[in-house]
Amino acid sequence: MIFLSIPYVQTSLGKYATKRLNKEFGTNINIGKVGLQFNGDVELKDILIVDYKNDTLIHLNELNTSIISFKNLYNNKFTFGDIDVEGLTFNIKTYFGESDTNLDIFVAKFEDENPREEASTFVLSSTEVSIENGIFRLIDENKEIPKKLEFSKLNIHVNDFLIKGPDVRMKVNSLAFHDSRGVEVTEMSTDFDYTLEGMTFNDLDIKTTESELIGKIEFSYSREDLQYFTDRVNIKANFKNSTVSFNELNMFYNEFGPKEIAHLNADLSGTLNDLQIDSLDVHTSRYTVMYWENQYLHLLIS
Repeated sequence: MIFLSIPYVQTSLGKYATKRLNKEFGTNINIGKVGLQFNGDVELKDILIVDYKNDTLIHLNELNTSIISFKNLYNNKFTFGDIDVEGLTFNIKTYFGESDTNLDIFVAKFEDENPREEASTFVLSSTEVSIENGIFRLIDENKEIPKKLEFSKLNIHVNDFLIKGPDVRMKVNSLAFHDSRGVEVTEMSTDFDYTLEGMTFNDLDIKTTESELIGKIEFSYSREDLQYFTDRVNIKANFKNSTVSFNELNMFYNEFGPKEIAHLNADLSGTLNDLQIDSLDVHTSRYTVMYWENQYLHLLIS
């Protein structure tokens, strides 16, 4: 225990752990220090995952966890107990002239069709993951305004976290963050699945300071369509017993009346640039709107 607390030993262990992983999958992952706490947990510090342009994809100040199986660890199956992360930075970027994001290219290294002698055996799992004080950015240098999203003060708590090859699955118990445009998500929960063909948010509940969306969202796509997300990625969304604040909508599109709360039930499908309203029932203090399957719009002033 005391031996593993020596800085030189911690650094050496960190280099050994990442050298084997990088050699196996062609990644660029670096761990500054690896130590062992008195309760038996492993402490990793200064974890850096660099993308194919040598820019930061993911950085963690500190990660604490317990290793469930050292045998699995040797076989590229990273089975952990609870994982606690402090100081996360996560940058998803599409570089100028490119179509895939840096995350797409990183994930592709773990895919079965990636040129390797054997199929990918990479597995990372944890019973519980907590992240405090994170930052998430979504950037596309091909757009007029490159920064599409930026979330700060990101705090997450999930159960049953699993990465198996390119697939990701988790149960999000709580997620909170501040959006750079002013909206504050105070709590979000969902059952999340990500594959190469789609993303699903089941049992979705998003709460902001003034709104709440309850329902389910499904994204389906072909891998090559992700670069045309707004035009080719198919969306199916269902919202029930939800409320939307016009004050918060005005932060994105300043054409709504102030101080109004809309109560809604809605079924939507299509793409972001061609979104179809299959059914809609909206009530505010001023009026009621109902949009039926026969495409007739009814506006009733209260």
